[in-house]
Amino acid sequence: MKTDFQKTTPEAAGIPSTAVAAFIDRLEDKTLPMHSILVLKGDQIAAEAYWKPFDESFRHRMYSTSKSFVSVAIGILAGDGKLSLDDRVVDFFPEYKEKCAPVHPYTAMVTVRDLLRMTTCFTASNYPRFDDWTEAFFRITPGHIPGKSFRYDTLGTVMLCMIVRRVAGVEFVAFLQERLFDPVGMSAGIQCIQSPCGHDWGGSGVLCTTRDLAKFAYVCMHDGRWHGEQLIPEAYIRDATSSQVDNTLSVCAPENQYGYGYQFWRTRFGFACRGMGSQLAVCVPDSDLILVTTADTQAIANGDGIIYDALDRFILANMRDAPLAEDPGAQAALQAKIAELSLRTVAGATHSPLARKVNGKTYVLDENSMKITYVRFTFEGDEGTLAYENATGAHEIRFGFGKHVRQRFPETHYFGRTMMHPGNQGYDCHASAAWRRNDSLVLCVYATDEYFGTLRMNVVFDGNTVTLQSEKFAEMFFDEYQGFTSGKANA
Repeated sequence: MKTDFQKTTPEAAGIPSTAVAAFIDRLEDKTLPMHSILVLKGDQIAAEAYWKPFDESFRHRMYSTSKSFVSVAIGILAGDGKLSLDDRVVDFFPEYKEKCAPVHPYTAMVTVRDLLRMTTCFTASNYPRFDDWTEAFFRITPGHIPGKSFRYDTLGTVMLCMIVRRVAGVEFVAFLQERLFDPVGMSAGIQCIQSPCGHDWGGSGVLCTTRDLAKFAYVCMHDGRWHGEQLIPEAYIRDATSSQVDNTLSVCAPENQYGYGYQFWRTRFGFACRGMGSQLAVCVPDSDLILVTTADTQAIANGDGIIYDALDRFILANMRDAPLAEDPGAQAALQAKIAELSLRTVAGATHSPLARKVNGKTYVLDENSMKITYVRFTFEGDEGTLAYENATGAHEIRFGFGKHVRQRFPETHYFGRTMMHPGNQGYDCHASAAWRRNDSLVLCVYATDEYFGTLRMNVVFDGNTVTLQSEKFAEMFFDEYQGFTSGKANA
């Protein structure tokens, strides 16, 4: 069986190379921290680009795009006759029914279908506060009858993962590896962040390549088939990618109000797998086209919407049904552009006359919520170092001007492969800085590990004082770097 996509030119796929270049330019102009894009037309790759240091082998955290993978595992088990979407969730876990008795009647009513379409009984779950996330489902007080109204809640996906574990006898990723990933030639040994109890966290944790996601989306958009072999039940995947519940009340962004399926989002184009930070597989069935992106747009308002608009304006609007005449000049220009793509650095000046005056000075800070007691900046050539002390000790962050400095972030207590447990090593990160004014230094740190996030600092020097503003755009880490403070230079 054919297990890989062939590459073609954009023109052979009916897309001008200039349109792909304009699409990339748009994302760059909007300062989106992109990591990869892949345009699939039919079963051929019409365009593929990676922003250094990312490449086609990098296994990227997919965040909530993972939910669509869990849905497919449920669909396959349903097709095998191992479960029904109308089965009650509590019946899969008799020991929890006994341990947590009496189970609230609303909780007892929740079905597999309710989990899939985000119509559980919970108004607010906050399940991560529990050591056992399955028990959280039974312990949290429900707020309404299930099956009636959409409310996005990852606890539902947690329970779907546990149902797969109960029914299949293996974690959902291992199940899909045999039933889907291997048959279509996805990466061997795809992995997943674990829950505190050591189970696959399918709500957010899948780690796979851009091409892996493209293959997954391709099978979903082609009624569960891969080159003639039915891998996902056709009826299930059609239902899963169709609107099963209205979500206009619960979702603020108009772009996401097209309805929700079984862990898939409806869009203006068709449907999508969507994860935090613009992990996307946007499926356009009418055009037989799929756009896959990886990125970290948590710090950018409406990152997904910017990508959708660019897809609509530059690629879909210029695409034709038939192949176009080859354009070697435009193709060469596009490839040259792609070759130069890299994770963006902070924009601004690389030098300031103030740098010499503040170089090596220690500034003692006022008491602050970040518990940072002092900062000291040193500059040498096109690099610098921020030294500081906070509640976890004395640390350093190295940064570049006009370039990134790769390093491990100095905090080692952030979660590792298992949620709620420290990884005991800092996240891989890239840091850069620039002078926005002669007296203002902006520092940006990108976490580029199995957890993604952005940390920004604005440091303003004035005489013998310093003012530091720090903001984080990350889920469950960088929290102690959020705040404002000022201080004075040591005499």
